[in-house]
Amino acid sequence: MQPPTEPTPGAVPERRPVPRGDEDELYRRHHRELYRAVAHAVNAPRELIEDACQTAWAIMLRAQPERISILGWLYVVATREAFRLRDRDRRHLHLEAMLPAGSWDALIADAFSIDDILEVREALEILASLPDRQRADLTLLVAGFSYVEIAELTGGRTYTNVNKHIAKARARVRLARLSDSADSGRTRARRDVP
Repeated sequence: MQPPTEPTPGAVPERRPVPRGDEDELYRRHHRELYRAVAHAVNAPRELIEDACQTAWAIMLRAQPERISILGWLYVVATREAFRLRDRDRRHLHLEAMLPAGSWDALIADAFSIDDILEVREALEILASLPDRQRADLTLLVAGFSYVEIAELTGGRTYTNVNKHIAKARARVRLARLSDSADSGRTRARRDVP
């Protein structure tokens, strides 16, 4: 491994672009048009579109791109940001979205819901029995992350390594569910015997 490269004496440090002073006028002229274009391209809530547009303006202040095609540049940046924000919101389901029409009391009082709760508890026990790496990878996959994102989030691993751990985790979960269903079938058969 090579040692880090030291800057040579007399080298010109990296310069950040200097604001040009026309940013206020650009914002007034193009913001409404940018918002409409991004809202037309991305099916998302108004607030998310506004956040994406504001992020594009902030990036423009730092990057200071050429002004010739500034609206196109802002449109590309804002659209990408809107898609990123929308995908993130889809991955993170809010608790209020899961609430049925009534309240939590109505949910718990339902007989089918108790069966669902028991099934979820069983699934959590199976998940808890997995080795740490498999449990972490499978949890991130269920949360909506791709294999590449899981590899980056868990220490720069390879796609193949993540795939291997998720495949093993799925196989263990399948085996545990099969053995649990076989055990419950035997228990039911014992009860039916006179």
